[in-house]
Amino acid sequence: MEFVYFVEANALSLMLGLWLALTIKKEGSLRASNQIFFRMAICTTVVLALEAACSLVNGRPGNSFYIANIILNAVRLILAAYASQTWLLYTLHFLRPKQTLPRRIRKMIFIPFLIVAAFVALSVFTHWVFYVDKYTNLYTRGKFCFIHMIATYGYFGNAANYALIKMLRSRCRYSNKMCCTNFLVFVVMPVASGAVNLMNPYLNIIWVFLLISLFLIFTRVQFSQIVLDGLTGVNNRNCFDNYLYSISADKPFSACLFMMDINSFKEINDSFGHPEGDQALEQTAKIISQIFKDENCMIARYGGDEFAVLAVSPEPFRKVDANAEALRLALYKAFAEYNSSSSKPYELTLSAGYAYMIGRGEADAQQLIRASDIDLYNEKQRIHRSNYS
Repeated sequence: MEFVYFVEANALSLMLGLWLALTIKKEGSLRASNQIFFRMAICTTVVLALEAACSLVNGRPGNSFYIANIILNAVRLILAAYASQTWLLYTLHFLRPKQTLPRRIRKMIFIPFLIVAAFVALSVFTHWVFYVDKYTNLYTRGKFCFIHMIATYGYFGNAANYALIKMLRSRCRYSNKMCCTNFLVFVVMPVASGAVNLMNPYLNIIWVFLLISLFLIFTRVQFSQIVLDGLTGVNNRNCFDNYLYSISADKPFSACLFMMDINSFKEINDSFGHPEGDQALEQTAKIISQIFKDENCMIARYGGDEFAVLAVSPEPFRKVDANAEALRLALYKAFAEYNSSSSKPYELTLSAGYAYMIGRGEADAQQLIRASDIDLYNEKQRIHRSNYS
């Protein structure tokens, strides 16, 4: 009965792994993280298939089954080590998407895998990591099997440790759905599966857990494409509108809304090209996110070169605009500091307007947008006059 459950679980996991691999391959994305995701899905699926094959030949009489048992287990162990180092690479790429992993680091990550692969290959003759009894055809772990375990779980452990440190340093709020997914996928899943495997060394449930993690990542990525702006990485207009509606629908709210746009953005596009304009938008989103990182607010690309920041008080009638003017000045200062150190042939500046409202319902929410737009217009006129006075 246990064998039947094992086969069913592996069959379901195999179908999930193949579906993930084919889906990500069909998208045809050239991003490094997607390429690594594809390798992860394929490797994990193949490891599960090899485990199923090993269980079918293990203990069966006959020389052909004996040879198959040795070859299948050797390939399985090598591929398991490769999959675990690929998981660490994917964790680094996924949690730092804007940064390229140095080649030196990639080589260092690859070295333990090469050592383990050599040990496993030699074990066919030396029985260091594993061996198959010639008479019973039963798989047994060798006296140096801990080398494979240290490497495999070392990769998973380092990935979980990096993910945890990254989230703590970014002051990620655990009420945030994205952060909860990251914590579950990159920390809880590897640690939990490792603990289960330590209690029962022959129960390699980690690969099933890994496929579940990949599915959660895939779901999160698909969701982020719906709610996030593809260029800047902040929330998109649709997400902003839904959030504003959710906090104002038939209930009192207290909110402060910043509306911002880049000054002379059309000139940047016309003079230096759209790729340079895209970089200007990315840099603007980065500076805005830095200034508002300690505030309880939503940052969104409102459209074109416009950005919006919405701060909502958890208490319906609590004033939330006390810092508004200070934040506007901090934004201007941050852009001035960026321009002083930038080698760009243009200055990147923006205008920011804000409005505060205690209101109720969608009509008041729309009035808040109009009020902040008016303040933005007045601010742009003020900046224009000061530049030509």
